[in-house]
Amino acid sequence: MTPIAGIAASGLRAASLGMQAAAHNIANLATPDAARQGVALSSAEAGGVSARVVEAPADPAAPLEDVAAMLTYKAMAGANLFVLKVADQTLGSLLDVRA
Repeated sequence: MTPIAGIAASGLRAASLGMQAAAHNIANLATPDAARQGVALSSAEAGGVSARVVEAPADPAAPLEDVAAMLTYKAMAGANLFVLKVADQTLGSLLDVRA
């Protein structure tokens, strides 16, 4: 895997984890004791991003924030998928030129 593809793949995994956490929060709105989840993002040593689920504080505006987070993570996933697609096409073009 090329470095750019590895970075995009880590971003895609982070976006997926973010969507899962936001979906968890939205699905458990009516559950009184459900803990809210958030995602902590940090840079990875080898490049890309590292993501982990963390407990999020209770917040009255949480449902709106969760919907906004879903849209943000959806855009993040789309951008990373685009990078993976372009990286794949570029690698395929390079291999065709060398053949």
